[in-house]
Amino acid sequence: MNTRDLQYFTAVVETKNYTQVAGQFGVAQPTVTQAIQRLEREFDVQLVDVARGRRGMKITRAGQLLYQAADRINHQLALAQKSISQAKRGSIRFGLPPIIGKIYISGLVKSCTPDLLSCLRITDQGSHELLKRLKDGQIDIAILGSMAPINEEGIFVDLVAKRPFTVAVSEQHPLAKKRRVAFGDLANERFINYSDQYIHRAAFNAYCDAARVRPESTLYPLPNISWVLDAIKDEPGIVPLELTDPTPASFYISVATREGYVLSEDEQTLVTTLKHLELFSPA
Repeated sequence: MNTRDLQYFTAVVETKNYTQVAGQFGVAQPTVTQAIQRLEREFDVQLVDVARGRRGMKITRAGQLLYQAADRINHQLALAQKSISQAKRGSIRFGLPPIIGKIYISGLVKSCTPDLLSCLRITDQGSHELLKRLKDGQIDIAILGSMAPINEEGIFVDLVAKRPFTVAVSEQHPLAKKRRVAFGDLANERFINYSDQYIHRAAFNAYCDAARVRPESTLYPLPNISWVLDAIKDEPGIVPLELTDPTPASFYISVATREGYVLSEDEQTLVTTLKHLELFSPA
């Protein structure tokens, strides 16, 4: 079976137009027609019913079944092409959320050899965007933050840490002396939060809903200030406050790769290092 035939077929199903598909791939229309005919001979079944009159083209049930499989095959082939091309370069495409990176980057630098560090090509984005890029084959390994264990089709995940959320305040703030606080007591406070690509906004909303309060919140597109994370423990001038509420959300940290992706020796070393850093030990 010619894999290009499957590409033509999925495009025909999606466009219902042979001429459009031929233009999309830069081939003559008979080339597309012949590809569909080859597939029909291969499976000994009609896949496309090119009806005359007002009904137009119809994809048979067999064609719909093949489309679902072919779409997955085409996607996996595209990922394989990206992975093989990347393997030739010898670099490691690594996704790292800025806030999580702040937690452990010094430990990573200390634990990895200079040669390994020189291979890293780091994508600095929120976990939501990194997960999307991991699925699309733009990166191969990622550290992801989430409010629950990640369960995504096509993604292999190792949960390496679970942390409670905390609230950060200036050491000059009256709450700084308390060290522990109920979220409901913060109804009149002003919070700094992040955009939707970071999970902190969702965590903030979960605490608001649980406490039935809605404090004022200002959104920052980039994570230059943290309101809820262990990373602030050693920040000068910043005091973390433990939340005494029953926990409506926790901060999960995971190492993720695509299912079926074969790690290089350097990539395996990186993953092993990430899973064994002291800051990533399960809490």
